[in-house]
Amino acid sequence: MFEAEIKYLADGPVTPPGEGLPDAVYRDTYFDSPDGAFTASGRELRLREADGRSRLTYKHPPFDAATGSKEELETLVADGPAMAALLGQLGFVPRQAYAKRCRCFRDTFRGLALEIAVVAVDFSPEVFVEIEHLAPSRQAALAALPVIRAYAASLGLSRECRQAYTDLFTASRAKAPGT
Repeated sequence: MFEAEIKYLADGPVTPPGEGLPDAVYRDTYFDSPDGAFTASGRELRLREADGRSRLTYKHPPFDAATGSKEELETLVADGPAMAALLGQLGFVPRQAYAKRCRCFRDTFRGLALEIAVVAVDFSPEVFVEIEHLAPSRQAALAALPVIRAYAASLGLSRECRQAYTDLFTASRAKAPGT
């Protein structure tokens, strides 16, 4: 699926309209090749733990540079620690690990199904709002981006955060004392 997603910085409390979904805590580990070339190519390999379940996600390089939206392939994994060991045997190394706490919502805007998450990450004091639409094609995902922006504007959101969480994590570690 092609994930059309735009992340915003929240200037205050945000409670999107629509259906409230259960809150979620994601514990994400991102893997890379030992030389960093895999991630440097724009690809991502993430093992996510949430609610006692594990998912492995491969993300292609962005199809939209302005938003970082990517095609994603994802599957449930029966045993997260075993998958991490398998990735290690394939030559990947864990590069980053962090937690995301999300208040989740679902809404429809201009005929488009949207998933919204108000996000706090454990490495930043900022609050983010992710608005996404899963599309069957690159073209449909690109067409969804203006609708996402209009929806965000209806919530009073205007500050797009163009950095990926992985880049924000890296920047936070560079600023941390003793790193």
